[in-house]
Amino acid sequence: MVSLKWVVMISCLFAATSALAEDPPIVGIDGHTVTFRATKWTMPGVESLTVWFTANGKTFPVFSADVGADGHSDWLSPDKKTLLLDPVVFGMLSDENQEEKLVSQQHCDVISMETGCVLAERSPRFCLGKWVGNQWFSEDGEVLTPILETQSPKDWLKYISTIKTAQARADSIEGSLDFLSPESYMACHPPTQNVQAYNDLGFYLAEGGKDELALKFYRGVEAVGKRTVLMLNMADSLWRLDRQEEAQRYYREYRDAMSADGKAQKIPQRVIERTAHQGMKN
Repeated sequence: MVSLKWVVMISCLFAATSALAEDPPIVGIDGHTVTFRATKWTMPGVESLTVWFTANGKTFPVFSADVGADGHSDWLSPDKKTLLLDPVVFGMLSDENQEEKLVSQQHCDVISMETGCVLAERSPRFCLGKWVGNQWFSEDGEVLTPILETQSPKDWLKYISTIKTAQARADSIEGSLDFLSPESYMACHPPTQNVQAYNDLGFYLAEGGKDELALKFYRGVEAVGKRTVLMLNMADSLWRLDRQEEAQRYYREYRDAMSADGKAQKIPQRVIERTAHQGMKN
């Protein structure tokens, strides 16, 4: 039986065997930048640069954790609003004889230099081409006019909610983010317009044991404003991650908000126990 053991490692699509060196930043519209950071990987022979977007004093990874990409200044559109990048994931393919070979999964992704959103995903060959005006023409004859194609969280949830088990729901969400970082996804679909959807995605992830990823979406919602249910969800995830001091702070905020709303009798017992423990510690 053949099994694929993915090790989340990245190398440049066109320079996978070259010496690792940090590329110069690519500067887009309004001075927004994409920068490349050298990273050490555990897989021998695989080298990579992780990719970060910076705008208005905020920096976040373009791709999910441990995923990087290559980029070139001539992949930046003339209006400096759009950039192409080429992430690739490496893994080892093991056959029934336990012999292994290196395999890869590659993309050509379209990045908004206004927001850091990954607008669209194409096959790796799409990155071979040129800009004509602000349209990209690939060597295979495909033409791209940059528009948002990344699915909205509300549409995403319509599918996720049909999955029966908590683990399968969480796995599906995580699998859909193999390349894309939560921060980049939320740059495409701002939390201000998707508060409930992101809270639900976070809850599904936490329910399936993926609290670290859940917190990424919870943080996006938190930036919009404090919400009572959100504080409880964040506290529970932090508690399971053994970040108890931070969790207790959110439990107390949740407890106080519920009490202020006259709902003290609805506070779950675990909240009472965990905040009481903090009180004795103090």
